[in-house]
Amino acid sequence: MTAIPNLPPLPTKPGQQRDWREPAGSSLALLLSEAARARDGVLVAVTEDNRAARALEDDLAFFAGELPVLHFPDWETLPYDLFAPHPQLVSQRIDTLYRLPATRKGVLVVSVATLMQRLAPRTHIAGSGLAVARGDTFDLAAEQRRLEACGYRHVPQVGEHGEFAVRG
Repeated sequence: MTAIPNLPPLPTKPGQQRDWREPAGSSLALLLSEAARARDGVLVAVTEDNRAARALEDDLAFFAGELPVLHFPDWETLPYDLFAPHPQLVSQRIDTLYRLPATRKGVLVVSVATLMQRLAPRTHIAGSGLAVARGDTFDLAAEQRRLEACGYRHVPQVGEHGEFAVRG
């Protein structure tokens, strides 16, 4: 690994952690993007709250260039709320969890409160995805049943996350 000027030391062994004193302004995003480029694997940046996570992601978008910046949002609900999280938040979380194992370099930004929440097992995320490419064929009725079993709603026209429509 090449030395990066002003880059605080990174962990060298699994389970080891390093605390960085927060640099001024957007220089944290610059340091994180350079650190992520300098090593293999995903660099996890833990912030104090969701507002700080969003601000860091915005700064990283500028400095990271082609380097992936993964967003793992909070549910934005309380444990005993009678309503479900917004479907877009659910989709973003699933997208990040699905992309994470294949990401070789990048930065994952997560707030400490979100980091403390339990997640579905890795096998559930990997086994519930659907990747379709041009020329692929699949059983439409079976896919419809699978989507409904995963909680999607069958509607005449898709208008939001969590819905599907069958055409043709």
